[in-house]
Amino acid sequence: MKIKLSDIKPSPRAIRKTWSEEGLEELAQSIKEHGLIVPIKVRPSNGKYEVVYGHRRVKAMRRAGIEETEAFVEGIDDTETLIQSLIENVQREDMTPIDIAQTLFAIQEETGWSQKEMAKKGILTEMTISSHMMLLRESPRIQKLIEKGVPAGYGGGQYASPGKITPTHVREARQTGLDDIYRESVLDKAAREGLTADQTRRVAETVKAAPSEQAKKKVLEWEYSPTLHDPERVKARAKEFGAHDSLYRERTPKADAGWQEAPEVIAVIDTIKRIHDEALPSWKKAVQKMSPEAKPFIGRRVRKLAEDLEVWADELGG
Repeated sequence: MKIKLSDIKPSPRAIRKTWSEEGLEELAQSIKEHGLIVPIKVRPSNGKYEVVYGHRRVKAMRRAGIEETEAFVEGIDDTETLIQSLIENVQREDMTPIDIAQTLFAIQEETGWSQKEMAKKGILTEMTISSHMMLLRESPRIQKLIEKGVPAGYGGGQYASPGKITPTHVREARQTGLDDIYRESVLDKAAREGLTADQTRRVAETVKAAPSEQAKKKVLEWEYSPTLHDPERVKARAKEFGAHDSLYRERTPKADAGWQEAPEVIAVIDTIKRIHDEALPSWKKAVQKMSPEAKPFIGRRVRKLAEDLEVWADELGG
């Protein structure tokens, strides 16, 4: 059905709160050259029409100087308007995770439906609903860092552009059970350093394992390193040295043998010691139970590792 744009008004409950000016300009130019590919949807409202979904397209058409548009028209109530708007925008990947979360919350407040009931009504899967609504428990500052959802199949939300994080980063940090104040610092660090969601979880686990507030602070200060941010190594040191581990003390740089106190040096030595004292005996024990055919195969891999270690030792001057 063709409708004049002058007869279309925005919804007072538009679920999409943000869009880029550049993207809006590109859409306006595309519509001007090729027309509207996907029609908007409206509902009758006091002799006019209210947008159900397609607010951005309406803005772009007005900017392009278009006077009327093709639209689907359906008389639906407020709740169904929210639901259809949410589903259409999510399918088009047009919404930020926070916009999705706020809309889900509005639907829940309006209907009293549980997350399971919303999922049964086909709004989104229960896991998706839960993971998005969880974001509303984060501070406003963390919500601003959350990156617009990445396309399906692209790392599952593992990656975000610098200065941002994804809902996957938040979920991974939350699953460690880290206290809110430290979790927020971990997410800040993830955005600042451009960490993946897996790296973010590793940092969170390391902070949780650190034996004191001073240690947690140091772990957060250190630039991410898989050696420094190794929760198992930190747990082992805590067991050996307790809460007063000298590794986490403030240090004054020294001109002489200061390298011996560098956290990176200590971390590498710790890791080598753990491999030698714990992993190697464990590997030997495991191999004893293997078949005769498997042992030579393992032996060849061990020899290759030994050769690589020998070359590395020579490079280090050891």
